[in-house]
Amino acid sequence: MLTNIIGSMVRFESIQPGLQSRVFSTGKDNFSDFNLIGIVQRGDVTVLMEEMHQVTESSVFCIPHKKQAKVLVPAGSQVWLLGYRNELISLVTGTDLDSAKLETLMRQFTITSSTKNGIDEEFLPLLGLLRAEISISNKRSRTVICSIIRILLICIYRLSDIESIRLTHSPDELVLQQFRQLVEVEYRNRRAVSYYCQELNMTYDRLHAICQRNLKKTPLQLINNRVLIEATTRLKKSAGSIQVIANDLGYSDGSQFSHFFKKETGMSPSQFKRNHTEKGLKDHDENTPDFSDWP
Repeated sequence: MLTNIIGSMVRFESIQPGLQSRVFSTGKDNFSDFNLIGIVQRGDVTVLMEEMHQVTESSVFCIPHKKQAKVLVPAGSQVWLLGYRNELISLVTGTDLDSAKLETLMRQFTITSSTKNGIDEEFLPLLGLLRAEISISNKRSRTVICSIIRILLICIYRLSDIESIRLTHSPDELVLQQFRQLVEVEYRNRRAVSYYCQELNMTYDRLHAICQRNLKKTPLQLINNRVLIEATTRLKKSAGSIQVIANDLGYSDGSQFSHFFKKETGMSPSQFKRNHTEKGLKDHDENTPDFSDWP
């Protein structure tokens, strides 16, 4: 089992050359929702999925969540394994122009070849930073850890010939991914659904049908869900006024924001904030909803 780092969200292990082989399983039990990154520093590794894949020295492999596989690390090999739950995907991939590329990378099994110098100079320093951050158990930052994983993925993406990889997305998934990226960039601007349809070059009826068919929600409900996630997070963590939060979410009129929030949650923003403060609730990251609930 990989070392448990932050609850059940991140697992990290440095496998040093030894006299015995080791086997790691993904895609089932506690690891069903884990994305796995493997960096082969020395020796080789075998990945068993539908077929056998050999990962040679100075290579990197990525296994997406729910993909059942066995990783066989023979004696003498030196490998780094890093796993993170799919709930962290929005923190790991971010919301900028690189996000779609990184999500594409982690949606299929890939093997990317590097060089000894590439592993030593690009990957090992990042892995060292990750191990140092993790070792400070009372101060470790989830944001820092996710940021390091993101940089690792960018390094892998730059090495890979990702454009030539056969994509496994269905047409609906591609539309939803594009819609998600647009919403992530624009939700603070309170764009109408028609704006997203125009950007996606499709009719409202088609976008509505895709969202309903796959997520059982309308495009507007998905947009509102994203606004609500940000609103509840800000109300829990921010010391700013409700008007400031409303302004940041595109509401010039605080009463409009209050009306929206009460309609969605059944209570006003001030009541929500007061209840959270009075009960002394801690914001458990594991239970905080995020936009990664989308496909």
